[in-house]
Amino acid sequence: MVDLDLLERYLLRAARERRSVTYGELLGFFERRVTWIHVAALCKDLGKVGERIAARGGPEMACLVVRKSDGIPGEGYFVSLREEEGYQGSLVGPEAVAELRRRQAAAFDYAAGLGEAFSDG
Repeated sequence: MVDLDLLERYLLRAARERRSVTYGELLGFFERRVTWIHVAALCKDLGKVGERIAARGGPEMACLVVRKSDGIPGEGYFVSLREEEGYQGSLVGPEAVAELRRRQAAAFDYAAGLGEAFSDG
């Protein structure tokens, strides 16, 4: 749906700034409206970018993309963690938020550690 190189740079820039981004912000950057179809397509692209970053030893970055309403990803994010990584925690509430913050911290640290190797293109 979107340019994966541009998506990766956007996420790494946000991580270097130690901030999350909303689905709306990210879709707006790519001149897309927030619809369930666009969100679903974006999530697939986030997975592809995540695979690229993981291949270089980095953490997943989808944790940075959150809902405007509550600042956490959709439940599908946590479902995928269960399926792919064996996450056993809650899909909502304080336990989910704690797991999210841990993952975001790893993303922030990774991006900060890229230093000059990071090209904001």
